[in-house]
Amino acid sequence: MIKIYYTTDTHGVVLPINYATGKASPQGLLACSAEFLKEGNTLILDAGDTIQGSPFTKYMWENLDECVIAEVLNAAGYDYVTLGNHDFNYGYDALRKYVDTLTAKCIVANVADKTGELELYPYYIHEFADGTAVGIVGAVTDFVPVWEKPKHLENIEIQDAFTRLKSTLAQIKDRCDLTICLYHGGFECDIATGEVLSTTIENISYKICKELDFDILLTGHQHMPIEGVNLFGTFTMQLKHNAVDYGYIEVNGSTITSQVCTPATTDVEVPAKLQAIQDKINEWLDQPLGTFNQPIAAENKLTLALTGSLLANFCNQVQLDFTAADFSCTALGNNLIGFDKGVTIRDIVAAYQFPNTLKVLAVNYEILKQALERVAQYYTIANGVVEISSKFLKPKVSHYNYDFFSGLHYTIDITKPIGSRVTIDTPLDKNKFYTLCMSDYRATGTGEYGFYKDCKIVHEYSNDLQELIIEYIRHRKTVDIDSTQYFTIRQ
Repeated sequence: MIKIYYTTDTHGVVLPINYATGKASPQGLLACSAEFLKEGNTLILDAGDTIQGSPFTKYMWENLDECVIAEVLNAAGYDYVTLGNHDFNYGYDALRKYVDTLTAKCIVANVADKTGELELYPYYIHEFADGTAVGIVGAVTDFVPVWEKPKHLENIEIQDAFTRLKSTLAQIKDRCDLTICLYHGGFECDIATGEVLSTTIENISYKICKELDFDILLTGHQHMPIEGVNLFGTFTMQLKHNAVDYGYIEVNGSTITSQVCTPATTDVEVPAKLQAIQDKINEWLDQPLGTFNQPIAAENKLTLALTGSLLANFCNQVQLDFTAADFSCTALGNNLIGFDKGVTIRDIVAAYQFPNTLKVLAVNYEILKQALERVAQYYTIANGVVEISSKFLKPKVSHYNYDFFSGLHYTIDITKPIGSRVTIDTPLDKNKFYTLCMSDYRATGTGEYGFYKDCKIVHEYSNDLQELIIEYIRHRKTVDIDSTQYFTIRQ
């Protein structure tokens, strides 16, 4: 029997702690790996997005000369990992430090290192003592170049994931008793019905199961819990993010079974080195920054999309102050976030977790109208009740593809057909270009905002937006949040 432990999208959550609250929580690499029992025919695997996404990783890359995350994986006994799109976020040198520190082999068939310095493998055939041969092939989503800063990929070529998986599998299939694909990408179709949910190549897990012949496909990227299922003869599963769970799989002949496991305790041994780092992180996170003139309630997503978001207004307020653009937009986000009047660095880090920077684009009336019509797709009416459209819930929950605009007043009429729901109430000259500030992520056109890709970039900034928000509050001490209602919903 072969046993497999698998994690994905751990996003630098190492200790059993919720960074938003500062309290113990049954999650993290230490809590998960404490339950790994490595004996006999056992493999420990990770499907990427490992070195970005938490205060721990931010502190590590800004203050330490070593990749502590890799050391944690080494201590846990990981055998093979693949790369996720966020593993490129800190640039080539950080990625090299991660890979060089790992004792696990980094398996990623569709990433070519032009310098030859990264020790990457398209596949690896693992032979157990009893002679059983397991072939592991890895790949990362094709969308890495869409999102990543070009300077981070100067030495990297991202190749077509499906083509590389197909050719690599053909090389090893006849040499293995079992084949495993570690794919940092999700499902483009509903796994129960086959309904097409996305037509891009960001996620191709359904296609991999249908057209290739892996025995096991372990996926990531979407943060979408999928209990183990047999899909076109391939056993596949996916986990949540932030190391709140791990997968356990048993292969006994032709029978494959699995469990999604939640760490049972927060009472795990924390090495002195990690505790020292965590103490410094807590000291930094708990620094008071300033005071808001009013608290920000943590409302549900539909309520915010119907009545407005003070948090979005505040983020746009910061972006407009920094860039002096005509208009600004910021995403709704997936997390439920609120603030008391007193604000600490921990509050900001919990609210804005990704290392986005800002871009200012030149946009005209038509571009703004297209963007707002995309926003208006968020709403649907079922039995007379306004609901969130499935486009924002499947195959992945993606509230972050809904944008709030500031500086621009508009009306969304949900009773009208998609594509003709929006009226821009602010008088605009249809022959004039305006400046619109947004995250570098949105400026790539992702989230079905493809029209942004053809817009002229007026300014782009290297400043981390999280740091801009922190400095904005720190400088002012007391912040009056823009409470303007920029949009009206008709239903």
